[in-house]
Amino acid sequence: MPYPVQDAALAPMTTGVFTTGQFRRVFIALIAIALAFTLIALEAPAAQGHIVEAARGSDADRVVAYAKSHIGARFRLGTTGMRYFDCSGLVYRVYQQAGLLNKIGGTRKRAANYYSWFRQRGLVSTGNPQVGDMIWYTKRGRIVHMGLYVGGNQAISALINPYGVKRHGVRSVHVRFLAYGHTRLGR
Repeated sequence: MPYPVQDAALAPMTTGVFTTGQFRRVFIALIAIALAFTLIALEAPAAQGHIVEAARGSDADRVVAYAKSHIGARFRLGTTGMRYFDCSGLVYRVYQQAGLLNKIGGTRKRAANYYSWFRQRGLVSTGNPQVGDMIWYTKRGRIVHMGLYVGGNQAISALINPYGVKRHGVRSVHVRFLAYGHTRLGR
């Protein structure tokens, strides 16, 4: 008999730091931690160096900087960010981040309700847009989309996927331009 204890050859070997079961548990825990950090990184807003600079600028500069920071986010109906937006949710989030909710009625609304709020105050027109103004679009006479005017005949809005939040020409979306809502932001 080569071993002094009967059946000793069948005992688990524990010469390493971890047993096989302990190693699996540690490995799974490390994977879980790595996934958690990945999710945190994905949920975090985009790099915001240019937002810090804009915070010292005008109200309009802040609105544009926050809107630009969301470019690339995906579209999802009924959401206000940070990874997903619908069109009115993007407007709400940008104005909330800029600390200017009072300029757009103070609460989250649907695109048509924002239009009504601006129209009731005589702040709607089809010309003379200023940076930070709202833009509305219609389809078959119904308001179906909105965005933010960012200057140079350009807007940023949350378009249906695969586009998501994107900068585009004011009249380059597949719905009909309706009007601008003048927010009267200082430059």
